[in-house]
Amino acid sequence: MTHPDTSPHPPLRARSRARKPNERSNGSRVQPLASSRDRTPTFDDKLLRLLHAAARVFADVGYDRASMRRIAAEAELSLAGIYHYVASKEELLYWIQLHTFDSLLQGLESSLEGEADPTRRLAAGVRNHIRHFGANMQELRVCARELEALEGEAYAAVHERRRAYFEAVHGLVIGLHPDRAADRGSWLATANLFGMLNWFYQWYDAERSRVGLDELAAQQTALFLDGYIASGGTSGEEA
Repeated sequence: MTHPDTSPHPPLRARSRARKPNERSNGSRVQPLASSRDRTPTFDDKLLRLLHAAARVFADVGYDRASMRRIAAEAELSLAGIYHYVASKEELLYWIQLHTFDSLLQGLESSLEGEADPTRRLAAGVRNHIRHFGANMQELRVCARELEALEGEAYAAVHERRRAYFEAVHGLVIGLHPDRAADRGSWLATANLFGMLNWFYQWYDAERSRVGLDELAAQQTALFLDGYIASGGTSGEEA
């Protein structure tokens, strides 16, 4: 039986209650982001450089302590130049996270093309995740730490993309045991897989490590498969 607080599809991060789309954490209303009303920016080279610079600053000092002036300096732009692309610091955080999860989903789709074997599909998914964040480690730090800094529609949009990515990887885990329906065991296994994958930002340094990203991905895939397949895909209570 599925317990209410451990269903296969809870939010990625526990929350005291769900926010309404235009509600701040204190219950007040928040306006949509300026660019979400007026335009969807193209991710050209200048905007991507700005997002990477903002991610470095957010990862270094935290979102709350970061200033637009410091981000401008990091991006080698004028302060006025930043506002050509975004209306606020919150919008920068929004686009960093939305672009990250869109990129992960696109990379996952591409990596799975033409691959039918369930274990190789999972390996491709893990490799896509590690390669992406190995090249974008500051974005991983920001995505791991700063979702709660977003409010209202920005929070809802990013949370939806994070969920979509989680469910795409969850589908790969379910595929390892196609005879079993999606349940708490497969959801917990997926959550634990992400815990292992995302933690590498705490210790991995591409410039110093003797382990390449693909070798790391292969090792993490093997660790997961040895545990999950051996357990029959069950949770602890079901085993």
